Amino acid sequence: MRRVTRTFASIALLACAACGSSSSGSGFTPPGPDGSTGDATTVNDGAAMADGATDGGVIGFGDGSTNTSGLDVEPSTLQTITVNAGQTTPHVTFKATNDGVPAAVAWGVDRGNIGTIAAGPSTSADFVPSGTTGGLVDVIASVGTGDGGTTTVKRQVFVKVTSNQNGPNGTTAEQGQTATSQGQLSAGGGVGGVGGSGLGTAVTGASTLKALQSPAGDAGNPGLSFLYPYDKTVWPRGMIAPLLMWTWATNDADAIQITLQTTSGSFAWTGIFGRPTILGQTGGPFVNHPIPQDVWDMATNSAGGQTPSGQPDQLTVGIVVARGGVGYGPVTETWNVAPALLTGTVYYNSYGTQLVKNWTSTDSQGHPVGAAILGVRSGDTAPTLVVGVNSPLNGSGIPTDDSGCRVCHVVSSRGKWLLTQSEQGTPGDGQSYLYDLTQANPQASAVTLASQGTFAWAAMVSDGTYALTNSIDPSSTNPALTNASSGSATSSFWQFGAAPAQGTITGLPAGVAAGYPSYAPDDKYVAYVDATGSTNDVKGPIVVASYDAAGHTFSNPATLVSPQSGQRVGYPFFLPNDTGLLFETEVRASTSDSVMVTRNGARSELWWVNTTATPQPVALASLNGKGYLPLGPNNHGGSTASDPQDSYSESGQDDTTLNYEPTILPVAEGGYAWVVFTSRRMYGNALQSVPYQSWPPSYDTTSLAQATVKKLWVAAIDLNAAPGTDPSHPAFYLPAQEILAGNSRGFWVLDPCKPDGQACQSGDQCCDGYCEPNGDGGALICSNTPPSCSGVTDKCATAADCCDSTNTCVDGFCTQGSQ
Repeated sequence: MRRVTRTFASIALLACAACGSSSSGSGFTPPGPDGSTGDATTVNDGAAMADGATDGGVIGFGDGSTNTSGLDVEPSTLQTITVNAGQTTPHVTFKATNDGVPAAVAWGVDRGNIGTIAAGPSTSADFVPSGTTGGLVDVIASVGTGDGGTTTVKRQVFVKVTSNQNGPNGTTAEQGQTATSQGQLSAGGGVGGVGGSGLGTAVTGASTLKALQSPAGDAGNPGLSFLYPYDKTVWPRGMIAPLLMWTWATNDADAIQITLQTTSGSFAWTGIFGRPTILGQTGGPFVNHPIPQDVWDMATNSAGGQTPSGQPDQLTVGIVVARGGVGYGPVTETWNVAPALLTGTVYYNSYGTQLVKNWTSTDSQGHPVGAAILGVRSGDTAPTLVVGVNSPLNGSGIPTDDSGCRVCHVVSSRGKWLLTQSEQGTPGDGQSYLYDLTQANPQASAVTLASQGTFAWAAMVSDGTYALTNSIDPSSTNPALTNASSGSATSSFWQFGAAPAQGTITGLPAGVAAGYPSYAPDDKYVAYVDATGSTNDVKGPIVVASYDAAGHTFSNPATLVSPQSGQRVGYPFFLPNDTGLLFETEVRASTSDSVMVTRNGARSELWWVNTTATPQPVALASLNGKGYLPLGPNNHGGSTASDPQDSYSESGQDDTTLNYEPTILPVAEGGYAWVVFTSRRMYGNALQSVPYQSWPPSYDTTSLAQATVKKLWVAAIDLNAAPGTDPSHPAFYLPAQEILAGNSRGFWVLDPCKPDGQACQSGDQCCDGYCEPNGDGGALICSNTPPSCSGVTDKCATAADCCDSTNTCVDGFCTQGSQ
């Protein structure tokens, strides 16, 4: 992730480590012509790179000239090897000559997660596959020319990783995906962080195995199809493995066969699993199954990379299910994998959380509940309590007041400050607190802000030092802001610090009421809904204004989007490169609110609008689910059910208009922007309760069968899309969020960069931009030593610094484009 300074938060990308080499580049000093090492000029100084495919290589010199004699490396043609997962054989031996004489050269690779090579100098070296990642890797040989220049030759190896399994393989990752008690099904984020029944058992029956291997298609019309994930989803690397969910007329299975295959063949896996043991306790049908986590990591780290043909290396998943000795399927989906490892924490509102008790209202069965800010850390399978405390409890364990509640919140884009509200103050919910998320215990860092009824959903600049306040109450029953309910609230401008101080708004209209404001990640712009004079019945347009971070002034406010008749717009959020805004369009208002909410019948879509030409607002049809979201029970487009608030009709409605409150990762990764949003859509067959059921007093918050579908989802957005087009892709469920609770308004905060000497996976995790071996073949650590050339995720000044000529230099790091 783009780490600009040591204090900026960030997200990591793909590990590109090499034994004796840079994690992405060569990471070596070329030897001189006599085999000694010295101060030779690296390829980044203008040396041309060889394509290394069939022509014996082009020799590059430090002055930028080329020659076809001199340094040569054999074999010169593309080498393809097939590796069993977990193995490090076979090897490929490369030999270097200079004018036909064996030459001691320095060796390196550009993608060390695929394989490594000893740094040398030596006349020959073995490329050793990692056994965990497939794909195309460049082997780089370099030698000094004696005049201060460098000669470099590049050769390529294509690694194919294959694997098969029958039942869990016993690894720690797969043990965490296996349910042994019913309590695991509803604890934290559910089994493996994604819910469902977990991994199944090994299959031994000959007839079942034959049925899986020789399916009869859809004979008997079982209607087998995926419920989740969705076809054409774009996945980042580093995520928890998804839960595969399917539907068919038989509604139960004896076994499933799952296949994962990349387009190029860089990865291929087949897994066979019987009914999960836990179903013997629950009596439920076998209708979902996770992809094993270790397999998912190998598959996604292999997919999305460069291929010998130059074509995108997509990932196809297929399933065959068996019942009664008959196999059905296969059905398949094809996904793109972004070459980006997304890490960090998503901070979100939770209503009905089991982690804290601070509401006087109990659920329908008398269970105490809580409301708090929780955090989902990448790689975890359950959230943690970040902000929110227990209220005093009576003798029955029920809170006596709501003082411990902490919900309506915003987070500064660099990840330091969290601003949130409590069930205190005047007006109600008016007391605000500022927390330092960089502290080991954010709760203990609380600063109580003296001005009540001011800061709910304020927009903070990237480092959280200044804020433009919001002027719209979160809902009609949450009067968080002074005068908002009367329609006369106005915005104010504040400097935060030891003693927050109010400043003057300069450059915006006098008395402006900025609704749902947000700053661009680079602090150059602010966007808001103009609610001036009508903060209790919001129908205003989205306005964008320039912001001078040095002078703390605004200028040039201009209307970007005006709502159509009968609609509202809100929650504008900038794309990382400022080329567009995402926003929510409310297509049907709530039965009880005149501001934008997610409840009581409110239906919304997410849209975007370009900022670089004449504005052309467009619905994000792929993100919203148009044309592919499955229909289901309980008003999810299928059979009907009574909602908790039933004074509206759901006739003709489906899940494509149940999307709300977008926020965006502050930086682009893998060629995409990443949006986090609230949705009430069905989560396959794991969560199918009525869409608006999320008010804890109306249901049993401890029952998985009644768990609310109000959850967080993530989707990829293409950067630099043409105005008037849809740049979105189908969304995926955010793993590890509390499966029983109602979750909303997530802010993805990036990991801080790592100083030199700390363990790393890729250069962009490091404050100085390079991830190097700690000695020849040592573990990868952050380093300030530049490699000979920069691979994917390594630091760069221009694209010419990147080992791969197809890379671009984005935000200071070599980046592979989107597929």
